[in-house]
Amino acid sequence: MRKRSLALACASVVAGVMLGPLPAAHAAVAPQLSWVGFADSPASGVMALSAHSDSAVTSITAHLYAPGSGAGDPEVAEVGDFTLKSGTAQSGVWNSGAPLRLADLGTYRVVVDLTDADGDTTTAQGTYGYEYELEANLTDLRATPQNPDYEHQDVTVTGGFTVTDPRTGKTTPAANERVDLEISSDPDAATRTGADGRFTYTYHVDNPSSDSVNAWLRPDEPWYQSRANESVEVRAVQSDTRVTLDAAELDVKAGQAAKVSGTAEVYVGGAWKPLAGATVDEIWSDEFGGVASRPVTGADGRFSGQLTLPKSGTVEVQVRAGTFMRTGELRTVKVYVAEKTSITNFTASLDKYAQLTAKGLLNTGRSIPAGVDNKVDLQYSADGKTGWKTMKTVTPGSFEPNVGATFKGTFTTSYKGYYRAHFKAARSFQESYSSVVHATRTPTRITDGNAAPEPVRKGRTITYKGKLQHYTSGVWKAYAGQAVKILFKPKGSSSWYDMGNATTRTDGTFSRGFTASKDGTWVAVLLYPNSTHLVSSGREDYVDVT
Repeated sequence: MRKRSLALACASVVAGVMLGPLPAAHAAVAPQLSWVGFADSPASGVMALSAHSDSAVTSITAHLYAPGSGAGDPEVAEVGDFTLKSGTAQSGVWNSGAPLRLADLGTYRVVVDLTDADGDTTTAQGTYGYEYELEANLTDLRATPQNPDYEHQDVTVTGGFTVTDPRTGKTTPAANERVDLEISSDPDAATRTGADGRFTYTYHVDNPSSDSVNAWLRPDEPWYQSRANESVEVRAVQSDTRVTLDAAELDVKAGQAAKVSGTAEVYVGGAWKPLAGATVDEIWSDEFGGVASRPVTGADGRFSGQLTLPKSGTVEVQVRAGTFMRTGELRTVKVYVAEKTSITNFTASLDKYAQLTAKGLLNTGRSIPAGVDNKVDLQYSADGKTGWKTMKTVTPGSFEPNVGATFKGTFTTSYKGYYRAHFKAARSFQESYSSVVHATRTPTRITDGNAAPEPVRKGRTITYKGKLQHYTSGVWKAYAGQAVKILFKPKGSSSWYDMGNATTRTDGTFSRGFTASKDGTWVAVLLYPNSTHLVSSGREDYVDVT
């Protein structure tokens, strides 16, 4: 099918007037046909032609042959009522009179007989023929709304078509005809007219660029469409957007996704309203790369994206620009990624004085915790499961990346128990515990400690007696075969003197005599137990020497 405008037809008419050169006045020249075609439009039924000669053209007769006819076929119409329309009789444009009422639509072959005032004649065939077609006229083309926005994203195109038939000269509604719509964002748009020649088509705007909307009728017979109606421009209105975040800071563990969420809104109708179906860009990056999440808002404007950051950093959040929205102001979420930590090589040993020494390695990866966070708690529990109590807090020493920092602490504790080290969670580091270790020694005691006689004469023998026991299997039992040391502190002195050892008997008793030389205090102690027992001391006994 052809799309030609009335403006083009008129332009060809004007060009035709200018094509023909005037013959020289002294030479006899037969009339020449410049062109032949329709006047105004193919549906007007009026023929137009251009001719020129060396004298006035006095006679014009056009012979029309049916579309597709051959050279020997008879003519179907003859037109001779031509009137000069423009120019001069020597070089001008002539229109036929009454509209032609031909049987068929199409392009007729035209042969024209021309005679001028000198009696010269010419018979010539028009190059393009005479087009005789329906004329489709578009009226009342509209797009509503012409400026769609976020709340009105669909555009309805309406209009009407009439058809003028040159065979009858009547103009009627173009009923039940195909209409092709030229819409830049909807290339396949098409619909049909109703009985009244009206059409309606609705499309969704999904491009921020302007649409040029036009309509073409597509009747089955040869047709021509008037372009008296201009196309309609549709341009989307972009509104402001904004994001309100649920949190400005987030804490996550290494390897754990940060949930960045909030509400997106659009400013329409003089108010902020939930922005549905919009993409929200959530992006974190550094010089080595980045991660991103692009959640889509729900009907309530809510969005939630998840990003797994390799380290602490800032996530930038904003609405992505779209057909009906501008990108909003950039919002940020600070995400603190707590690095994994561990405590290794943990040991706890109890000495003979019930002093426990715990030590190990704190591993925090590539960085050192800040001073206030660089602490390890040494904890005690009677059963290793509940009632953990911090006995001492220590600061790790020298740090080696990916190796750890050493820590050590000593404190007085029970003769038996369970111990562990605890690193408190900090913003940039995760909490961790060491393995649980058990430490124990057997308690001992010296009972019935007594130095006798008292008072005692100088030079006589003074004997210190007592009983050594150890706590085993839940009861105090005799502790035989142990060396108990007897100590003496002279009156007025602050120093104890080793007077010798006494070995405990089968029942745990022991005794040893010494020569009394001066007043003082006597005591028995288990000072050097084996690796499984604790030290102990008996009762101090003061003896006068006379």
